Amino acid sequence: MPFKKSRNPAKYRNRVTFQKKEKVKDKEGNTVTEWVDQFTVWASIKGLRGRELIDAGAQAVKISTRIYIRYRPSVTHDMRIKFGSRIFDIVNVNNIEERNIEYEILANEVNLNG
Repeated sequence: MPFKKSRNPAKYRNRVTFQKKEKVKDKEGNTVTEWVDQFTVWASIKGLRGRELIDAGAQAVKISTRIYIRYRPSVTHDMRIKFGSRIFDIVNVNNIEERNIEYEILANEVNLNG
């Protein structure tokens, strides 16, 4: 199958890392659950001016950010995205037009300061 080009490769200008919760051993040998880096890709991050309301099935979901990446089948809804010191929880992953070219990820930025 030939490589499918994205619509505009120049738009991906941010390096982001996808993380997933995994059970790991801490320094004392105890099993703990931590966020572990899975892969790093180029992305386009678009913050929304106001919180946008998305109709997600039976409930409406507020999102703060849209993140676009090239299609990658290993992206799952139980991951989060790290961009520098910023963290985004994934709300929805949309395979645009079901063409396996690009994902539109709807996300909320996590406020780590409480």
